[in-house]
Amino acid sequence: MVGGPATPATDAKAGDARPSTLREWTTSTLLIAFTIGLGLLCVVVLSCTLTQTRMSSIAINGVNVTIWKLDDTRKQWAGIRDQISNQSDALTAAQADLSEATEANAKFELEYRPARTALDAQLQAFVSRVNEFDPKFADAMKEEGPVERVNRIEATKDALLKEHPELQPLIDDIVKLGEAYKPIDSKRIVVRGVLTAKRDRVKELQESLKSLRASLDELFAHFTSSREQIDDPTRARLENALFELYSEGFLGRLINKLIITPPDILTLGLVILMGILGSALQMTHALIKQNRILRAGAYFLRLSVGAITALVIFIVAKAGVPVIADASRLGGDAPINPYFVSFLAIISGLMSENAILSVQAQAARFFAPEAAPEKGRWARFDLREAFSQASRNPDNVKRLLNAEDNQFDAWISGKQPIPPNAQTMIAGVLERPMRDLFTDIPPDEAAESTDGA
Repeated sequence: MVGGPATPATDAKAGDARPSTLREWTTSTLLIAFTIGLGLLCVVVLSCTLTQTRMSSIAINGVNVTIWKLDDTRKQWAGIRDQISNQSDALTAAQADLSEATEANAKFELEYRPARTALDAQLQAFVSRVNEFDPKFADAMKEEGPVERVNRIEATKDALLKEHPELQPLIDDIVKLGEAYKPIDSKRIVVRGVLTAKRDRVKELQESLKSLRASLDELFAHFTSSREQIDDPTRARLENALFELYSEGFLGRLINKLIITPPDILTLGLVILMGILGSALQMTHALIKQNRILRAGAYFLRLSVGAITALVIFIVAKAGVPVIADASRLGGDAPINPYFVSFLAIISGLMSENAILSVQAQAARFFAPEAAPEKGRWARFDLREAFSQASRNPDNVKRLLNAEDNQFDAWISGKQPIPPNAQTMIAGVLERPMRDLFTDIPPDEAAESTDGA
């Protein structure tokens, strides 16, 4: 009845709607996420392929630099560069410390000079007075510093004052000024020592940087057979390539490993990834436009077919077989365009069925059955008369053809077909066209045609 209670079957259908919707939502989400992730991976591999291609184009003295030589140089270059960076930072810090020490020394000079000047004036006066009665004592003081002079005067003042009491005021001033000067002189030693140490440190770092830069120049000189310095533009290109190879972090190391991968392996990996991407795009399109949901195994199979198809199409195109519009772009040893390779692989995975049919069509041309061998033909008439007219001995031809007597007689009498090689030899001996001597029509059919007429 219409409007009656729902049957169990109806309830079951209503209950299955939600699981079906959930399954569609989960499948579409996973498929879209997989396609996006695969696309990002393809971007990384494609960029590494482009980088490797660009680096491989660097030439020095007409010879291209291999990616492996660049990577080996990069390891040495990175070590020297890190040392230069560390030494440069240390030099900057040392120069800052030297500036502070120089400034501290300049400030100290404002305190040191007045104290030294006053003491030097009194000491000079004392030396002049002593030189009048004890030149040896005065000469000994001339080679000494202010502190040593003060110490000598303090040690000998009692003896001096006994003989020359008039020196008492001068000696008292010197002793007093000396007590104030000694701490300043001790500080001067420290300040000057710090300043000297900072200057030595800056000089040491400058020499170290100079040596490291020379090592860097020597490293680039290894790219030339003559060990001469390369020109600035080429060195700039090499350094740019080394900077690209010098990557840190997990992603940087991964990209570096991809860049130094052998070119053929990297290209084939790019082809397979792009083929999988093409199949993923096909499945995503079918899901969005046709709401077609397959089992997990079917998705995996589709991706595998896309990868293998892209690889096969690439190999066939690389072999020069025209399965694409311009097979010469990949054929033989022609340089590979990564963009064109990626496009070819994507469309191979996206249209794997058409790609397989194209390969099958090309294969059919190679493996087509051979043309049927040319059949023998019969003599139009008994060729003995022709041999007689040409003054030729048929036995000589028989021996050349290594034919039996009965067989050769059957040939020239028109009873059996003559092989193509025998036709050629007989026509040459008789010096007549083959069409005048031989026919494709067997003698029985020829006879029947004559009787009917």
